[in-house]
Amino acid sequence: MGACKIIVGAILVCAIPARAEPKFPPVLAACSAFAPDGSSATAGVTSGSLSLSLKNPAGKESTLTLSLRYQPDQSPVDRPGVRWRVHDCTLFFNHSSNLLAVGITTEFPIVLKVQVAVVDLKALSWLSDFGVEQSPGPNGAVRLVGFLQDTDSIVVTEARHTNEIGSVSTLLFDPRGKQLSAEPVVRSWQEPLLPFYADATNNRLWLFQCVMVSARLSKQPSCPITVTNLVADEGFNATFDPSHYDANRTHLWMTPATFAAPDPNTILISESVGGDDTVWRVDIQKQTLDRFVLPAHHFLKYNAIHDGVLSPDRKVLALRRSQYKIAFPYIVDNYVYKGDDVVVLQVMPLRLLGIVPHRAAEFTRGLAVDHRNDKATVLVYQHDRWEHYDFSDAQP
Repeated sequence: MGACKIIVGAILVCAIPARAEPKFPPVLAACSAFAPDGSSATAGVTSGSLSLSLKNPAGKESTLTLSLRYQPDQSPVDRPGVRWRVHDCTLFFNHSSNLLAVGITTEFPIVLKVQVAVVDLKALSWLSDFGVEQSPGPNGAVRLVGFLQDTDSIVVTEARHTNEIGSVSTLLFDPRGKQLSAEPVVRSWQEPLLPFYADATNNRLWLFQCVMVSARLSKQPSCPITVTNLVADEGFNATFDPSHYDANRTHLWMTPATFAAPDPNTILISESVGGDDTVWRVDIQKQTLDRFVLPAHHFLKYNAIHDGVLSPDRKVLALRRSQYKIAFPYIVDNYVYKGDDVVVLQVMPLRLLGIVPHRAAEFTRGLAVDHRNDKATVLVYQHDRWEHYDFSDAQP
């Protein structure tokens, strides 16, 4: 076990010791997840394979490996400057904590195919390994988005846009890779690039009607939200217009950077708007809006928010906040990347639990968060190793 120390208030930081670093770190993508029963999983994609580490609630560890179905045109190991842009991976536990699905993509961000593999956590073995490729047509992006609600059905989406419309198709598979429907459920809308989020856990598809015009920030149109069933052919019915709840346009989102859903009617989104790093909680059923602004930095800094993830009990949210600093001679747009902070928030009410500050200009990947026994635990891949950070959720 690595050394632990207090870094901010009651935050206990424990770093897992790392071996000597190679010239180019071999991990090309990293992802992690926590299960409802307290299990955890971490995965790293190397050149040609995936290594999956599992830990059950008792602390017993197991490792599985898997060969990659799809390879990039050129080895990212030979191009260390883009090694995080070639592969991507995601991990999802099912509601019963007895299955784990991993999705591996190549050619990020133009995702033409996804490899999906499922682990039987009782047998500690691979149950299936199959590929899902983009259907014929332009501008597609295929992704694994998780297990459907409290079932064992696996959801894969394909997003597509043309110059006139956008659409998303939803496919269901059983844990052994058998497609459950002959044809996907397809939704389309008139604007080609509207942001959307597929929420498999709650069986919801959320669409943000964000359209930018040639005007200053305060004069941009509002960005209403609509929602529908993810796997059934229904129309977008419920609507939330944020302008009804805050007349100041700079207090509202422009194009949400992260998305998480504590329940079928509530979402958490975040974005840096007008210099404020902001988290909003929207209840589309109660038609309520809560806004929380993260602590500000010095005016010579710029932030960008990514990767909003929820704990399995849906009570804690973790975000990755990239740090950029204006460099000499301190002119606009002369930003230098400085690293990623991890921000940890209580969901109800929105409250800051703590921030893991960046220590170097290193990319942070594989963010996951757990919450149990009055403690939030963050798991993250940074500085070429897995690290965990514990936060007390007691009131300061």
